Amino acid sequence: MKTFSLSFILVLFISLASPTLAADDAKARGLLNSLGCKGCHSFEGSGGSLGPALDGVGKRLTREQIEAKMLTPKTTNPASMMPAYGHLAEEDLAALIDFLEVQK
Repeated sequence: MKTFSLSFILVLFISLASPTLAADDAKARGLLNSLGCKGCHSFEGSGGSLGPALDGVGKRLTREQIEAKMLTPKTTNPASMMPAYGHLAEEDLAALIDFLEVQK
């Protein structure tokens, strides 16, 4: 029986996962625009300045903190004007959280 090298398996996995990752990335970017996030938050050089920039948010917050901000933004900042996004479909919320988590 032949054995595959770890690097071959890794390359194969990445090539199979890339279309999914690209689709999820596009979905999250679309949600950032359609939900109006960039009205208050800047991202990649455009958007508002009322809220913190979304560039590098994954460095500043853990996945759990990002999720909490999305679901209950007033918990850590009672004066926050950010709406809660608990009404989103689970897959949309997950796509946004996944996307924001890797913004480092």
